[in-house]
Amino acid sequence: MACVQHVIMLLNKLQNLLNMLQPRLTNCIECSSIPALLKDIDAKLTILAKIEYNNIIFSMNHNLSCSPIGELLNYRRILTYKFCNEDYAKCFTIKMIASRVKLLIHK
Repeated sequence: MACVQHVIMLLNKLQNLLNMLQPRLTNCIECSSIPALLKDIDAKLTILAKIEYNNIIFSMNHNLSCSPIGELLNYRRILTYKFCNEDYAKCFTIKMIASRVKLLIHK
């Protein structure tokens, strides 16, 4: 009986280890809506703007690449148009856009 419990315990540890090795997104892409995505983009743009402001005003040397800012602004424009007109960029679903936005926000 103790041997069976030991094997079960080892299998649980192995399962936990395998779960740790598989990448997962912590934010639900399926439950993302356009207003929630716009809010997330605005929050990230605010953080990036504060970093850039501190770099300029206080001569701080924080590295800030401009590509996420431009891409986030483009996705914000697309989502705003898509919120008003569902047929805008019809070949791209909200789920596809949300996955890209989540990657840019957590970059």
